[in-house]
Amino acid sequence: MNPITHLLIGWELGSLMTSSPRERVAIAWASVAVDADGLGALVDMGNRILGRPETSWFGAYHHVLFHGLFGALLAAGVAAAVCRPRALAAAGAFVAVHLHLLCDLVGSRGPTPGEIWPIRYLAPFSDALTVSWQGQWPLNGWPNVLITVVLLAVVFVQAARKGVSPVSLFSRRADAAFVAAVRRRV
Repeated sequence: MNPITHLLIGWELGSLMTSSPRERVAIAWASVAVDADGLGALVDMGNRILGRPETSWFGAYHHVLFHGLFGALLAAGVAAAVCRPRALAAAGAFVAVHLHLLCDLVGSRGPTPGEIWPIRYLAPFSDALTVSWQGQWPLNGWPNVLITVVLLAVVFVQAARKGVSPVSLFSRRADAAFVAAVRRRV
């Protein structure tokens, strides 16, 4: 799924689990942080643009380094380190990563027909537990778009009712302005 969709799912999970802004933020960011293993795409693109030898960091590391138990434990550890109470934040981050994995399992098929992106749950240490689903829909498929649109609708409702939105992940002032704009229109 799209990282924005993952972030919105994490935000909603955090909103359900806690009223603490810090814990909600930690859970939301944990839900998308596992995609950091895809940043190798920037190296690959940079090498192409600069005329350097081709690399395949994205293919080698995305869905390998953090898309499994290691990523979930790492995210839980970071959440526990920055939040109190530690247990709730760690549990939320652990669950958020697993929601990310579930969403990738069902909705992250690659651009080439038949290109299924598996979840290597024990990677980068082992490929012993690899899970895939042949019904995986494309990354840009309509189900992912629909899920994102529904999540955005929920964001607007929560902004109007609770006075907070995922915009607060980036800026409290921008979030206050967003909430005020939504409330003026509702």
